[in-house]
Amino acid sequence: MTQASIDTANAAFWNEMCGTTSAKNLGIVGNDPHSLAKFDEWYFGFYPYLAEEIDFNAVSGKDVLEVGLGFGSVAQRLAASGARYTGLDIAAGPVAGVNHRLMQAGLPGGAVQGSILEAPFPDSSFDVVVAIGCYHHTGNLERALDETRRILRPGGRATIMIYNATGYIPLIRAPYRSFKYMFDVATGDPGPYSLSTERRGDFDRNLKGDAAPETVMLSKSHFKRVLSRRFAEVSVRRRNAVAHRPFDFIPRSVVCATVGPILGLDLYARVVRG
Repeated sequence: MTQASIDTANAAFWNEMCGTTSAKNLGIVGNDPHSLAKFDEWYFGFYPYLAEEIDFNAVSGKDVLEVGLGFGSVAQRLAASGARYTGLDIAAGPVAGVNHRLMQAGLPGGAVQGSILEAPFPDSSFDVVVAIGCYHHTGNLERALDETRRILRPGGRATIMIYNATGYIPLIRAPYRSFKYMFDVATGDPGPYSLSTERRGDFDRNLKGDAAPETVMLSKSHFKRVLSRRFAEVSVRRRNAVAHRPFDFIPRSVVCATVGPILGLDLYARVVRG
């Protein structure tokens, strides 16, 4: 696929806001304050470590960009924490959702439609960038990181989450390819681990059951290497795990605390621009 075709496919696929399936399972059908608060309670309970990775207490009075808006939970919390908030998404649905949230809650800030690969902002525009689960879908992860560095001010910070190529799902579903990728990382400088359509469906599907158009992953060491070429300070942690059959009786909190730091599905990077 060309970059233009990936962008077009992403704009269509992510127009259904990430989290829509979960909202449906929760019985949420509206976007009124009560419904959105119910979703947000579930969201931050399901991802309790987000408050550690995104320092909501340190954004007041700062220019903050969020890339990849999903259902808008992070957007509203950033704005409510005093950030001078801007949102960016390639799809119209999440942009409209966030702008509705902020207007309804009486919060400042707003979201615009566009691509992080050609971020519509001048150099050194932001103190903080937050990108949760977005860059691995863009079709050009390294370009997304370059643009992140460009729009951050010197000393600015970013929190970036991507999928972990050595998490337990790829290791179980495609062990040969996973170990080959690990060998390639240890002995060279390969590109990202790119997922097939079938494997993309293990991570992201819309209500119709379609898989995301594009997904790549990196291992923790590979991600740190790529980030260190661009940022002065880099830390990466593994997060997230869900108990699968026959172990689905184990509470998520237990699996996240035990499996997550070792074979977690996600990598959370915190970086500082020099």
